Amino acid sequence: MDSFKNDPNLKVGSRGDRKLLVTTVFKNESLIDTEDIWHPSIEKPNPVQKMVDTEVAIFNHYAEQDRHYHKIGTEMYMLLEGEMSIEVEEKVYNLLPGDMIVVNPESFHKVLSGTEFLCRVVTVNCHGSADKYMES
Repeated sequence: MDSFKNDPNLKVGSRGDRKLLVTTVFKNESLIDTEDIWHPSIEKPNPVQKMVDTEVAIFNHYAEQDRHYHKIGTEMYMLLEGEMSIEVEEKVYNLLPGDMIVVNPESFHKVLSGTEFLCRVVTVNCHGSADKYMES
């Protein structure tokens, strides 16, 4: 928890998330494709490991959210700290620390802004941006 709380990517003015396990690394990140573990250039690096069809990320209230769905990916949100609201299929769920919610494929969802929080999300059958469909 301390390493997440001190991660520059989770601070004010940052992107609000830290990927821990990814299917692919985006072009704006540096990685040698033959490496299994990538160490970002921050003071105390948190390693990122590549693994097919699975992603794990930590994010907080600074991360921008869009209402979207995945055709094949299933997301599992686990709230670590604070309070978080998530809208799934037009119903709002309020999570407290230790709560978990599973968002099934083809379910529109969006994490709603609110109080400060820290959340872990695990995505299985993940295909990254190729499986993210925005509300039209």
